[in-house]
Amino acid sequence: MSHDIDPRVDKTRRRLRRALITLLQTETVENISVQKLTSTASVTRGTFYLHYKDKPAFIDQALEDLVTELFDAAIVTVGIGDVMTNPAAPLRRVQVLSLSRALGYIDAHAEAFQTLLLDQRQLAVSQRINRQLTSWMQRFYRDFQDQFADLEVPINVQIAYYVSATVGLITDWLANDMIYTPHYLTKCIKKLHHLMTTRSISFTDFFVQ
Repeated sequence: MSHDIDPRVDKTRRRLRRALITLLQTETVENISVQKLTSTASVTRGTFYLHYKDKPAFIDQALEDLVTELFDAAIVTVGIGDVMTNPAAPLRRVQVLSLSRALGYIDAHAEAFQTLLLDQRQLAVSQRINRQLTSWMQRFYRDFQDQFADLEVPINVQIAYYVSATVGLITDWLANDMIYTPHYLTKCIKKLHHLMTTRSISFTDFFVQ
C-alpha cells in the first residue's frame, strides 16, 4: 500500500481487509457480499464504492496490499559488506530480504496468512508472494550479475528453487501452528543457507537475518 495514501483512506481499506479475512474464516469468497463486508467493517456501501469498483476489484487490491506490505516490512537496505566478504565497493548498498522481519510480519498477521495460504488457497495468495519474491531476487541478481557464482544452473531455476523453498517452508510453518518462533526459524534457514554458501555471491546472500 502506498505510503502517500491519505490516513483516512488507509484506515478504511484496512478495516475492509480485516473484515474480508474474518468472513473468509467461515465462508467462501463467492458467498461474501459487499453488504456483508461493509457490515462487518462498519462502513457504508457508499464508502466501499468510493474506493472500489466492485467486489472483485476490492479483493484483488486487498490481497495485493497485504503481500506488498509483507515485502515493505521485509526488504531492507544493507551495506554490501553484510552480504559478501571483501567486496570491491565496500560503501555500496544493496536491498535484501530480512527473514526475521518477513517471519515477524507473518507472525503478527498469522490469522490472515493462515486463512489465505491454508484455507483459501484458491485465492492464490502464495502465487502473489512468489511473484513479488521472484521480482526482488531478479533485481538482486541484476545488481551483482558480474560477480555471481557460476553454478552451471540457469538463474531462473535457481530463483524458482529458493522461492518455492521459502514459500513452502512458510506454509508448512503456518500449517503446524507456528511451533517455532520467527527468530528460531530464521536461524534454521540461515544454517541451511550456510551449507550452500560459495566463495562468490549467490542467492543465499539475498536472505539475511
